[in-house]
Amino acid sequence: MPFWRREVIQPALDQDVERALAEQQAILQRNSRSAGAHFALGTLTYFRGNRKAALDHFYQAIELDPAYAAPHISLGRALAVEGRYEEAWSHAREAGRLGDPSLLEQLRRHLPPSSSSDL
Repeated sequence: MPFWRREVIQPALDQDVERALAEQQAILQRNSRSAGAHFALGTLTYFRGNRKAALDHFYQAIELDPAYAAPHISLGRALAVEGRYEEAWSHAREAGRLGDPSLLEQLRRHLPPSSSSDL
């Protein structure tokens, strides 16, 4: 890794992520039912490589607010990366039903359909 990336950029990114994690955790301490905070923590923990914690936060966000499309999209993407295609398609369809077809479009380009309804 080049000097500037290793010594300047990466530490700044790490500090930003740590600050964002702390902010979202503080929100959850005040309101454990915040779907937005769970979604943000899922995104941040996925970014840091903790896939299990990220998936748990995405599932929690969906449980708290079933009409929130964003965690369905992030969860579907993470599941597709893990090769869990049927589950990924399921979340893509739900996000599409909620008004965000972006994951459906992405999966259609990159994965075989899980059923004729995915074409």
